[in-house]
Amino acid sequence: MTKEMKNRVKFGVFEVDFCTQELWKNGVKLKLAGQPFEILATLLERPGELVTREHLRTKIWSADTFVDFNHGLNAAVNKLRECLNDSAEDPRYIETLPRRGYRFIAKTEKVANELPTSPKPSAALKPQPNHEPPIHQDINHREVMTSAKLWDRPYAWGALAVFFFLAVYGAWKVREREPEEQELRLKLERESISAGGAQVIQAPSIWRLDLTRPSDPGSRTIVTSARDRNEGPQSSPDGKKLAFMSDRSGSLEIWTSNQDGSSLVKLTNLGSCGSPRWSPDSRWIAFDTKTAGPPAIYVVPADGGQPASLVQDESENMVPSWSNGGRWIYFASTRTGQDQVWKVPAGGGDAVQVTRKGGFAAVESYDGRILYYAKTRGENPEIWQLPVHGGAETLVSPLLRPEIWANWALTQKGIFFLSNDAGESHLLQFYDFATRTVQPVLPLDHPSFWLSASSDGASAWYTQGEQGVTNATLR
Repeated sequence: MTKEMKNRVKFGVFEVDFCTQELWKNGVKLKLAGQPFEILATLLERPGELVTREHLRTKIWSADTFVDFNHGLNAAVNKLRECLNDSAEDPRYIETLPRRGYRFIAKTEKVANELPTSPKPSAALKPQPNHEPPIHQDINHREVMTSAKLWDRPYAWGALAVFFFLAVYGAWKVREREPEEQELRLKLERESISAGGAQVIQAPSIWRLDLTRPSDPGSRTIVTSARDRNEGPQSSPDGKKLAFMSDRSGSLEIWTSNQDGSSLVKLTNLGSCGSPRWSPDSRWIAFDTKTAGPPAIYVVPADGGQPASLVQDESENMVPSWSNGGRWIYFASTRTGQDQVWKVPAGGGDAVQVTRKGGFAAVESYDGRILYYAKTRGENPEIWQLPVHGGAETLVSPLLRPEIWANWALTQKGIFFLSNDAGESHLLQFYDFATRTVQPVLPLDHPSFWLSASSDGASAWYTQGEQGVTNATLR
């Protein structure tokens, strides 16, 4: 890579200035510093090549932090992906090579011009002493002066007022039509598929798998194939609705739909929302969001209403879930300096620490006796358990090892999870509580970051991108 390339690189809508250590998106500077920026810089030094975890450790982390390196690296990469609006399961910029490292996969190019900065009219219009002003400065000067005279005229201000009114009215009408347009868009996509043509879904889409006949090609059906991110599907306990996160409105928000993807409703307008989880009575949805500062826990009525903050402080608080009776909401927090599982009363109050040896993405058993959770938010985490009313934190089974914290799902009889055991990538497996054995179910066509299942284990939901869709798939 040349020196110019090292100073400034562009990929997609982003520009990186290595001298100032700044990341820009469409001319707007983003907040990215420290280890996440250093990881991005290291990956951009070798685009298209594997950058090993060990290389990142020796280059970015000091030797005395080796014990916490895995946690620190995973957290830093997650922050980097959030800033780039990238997805681990369907990456546009950073690809994960499990247990090995990462690779920057987007096209890069060097940038000759300076990054956008705030204009300085006084400097641009003022000629240098004892010199004739350059021609381009004189043209700019005349243009500015002409504009100034134009706005001195009354009709110009009237025209501006009319334009402003029309713009506001138009935006209001667009917002008013948004649910109808989204519904029509989904309908057209479904009709296009059923009409006989094959489609390719570029963005992560939500799929349902009938686990009563998993080997049947017709068991996999698509829920939504909109050209946006649609991720983190969760079925309501009453089996009527789905909750998921989508950026179809321009920002990542919480949405609900019927089980077949119809009757879309946007519940939030906060930006950067994710990890929706239903209350046991299907009336509320807990989720995390980065509205201002670190991730926080919010709740919102499932039939629409104002979201309310439940846990918000200087720590990262994320991935909520409800207790079996709906009294508590579990969540992961870094308030002790390490990911641990905490819980807070669903109606609000003080948070209580649950785990002491690390924990993330906790889910309470359907009988309300055991709390299951991923040991870490890193790759290939172990699944641990803890009695709800207190006791030892223990490993469920060494056989139960999902690829990531989000692709395992609790049912009444066991846990479904995705792994790459026996060389089979994206293999859906089932850990049986009764026999304490693992049974293979079927391999997915593509990786899925998210996995959820109904309580009876009859259905599962996952996300999948770059998938060819045919009539046979959508029976």
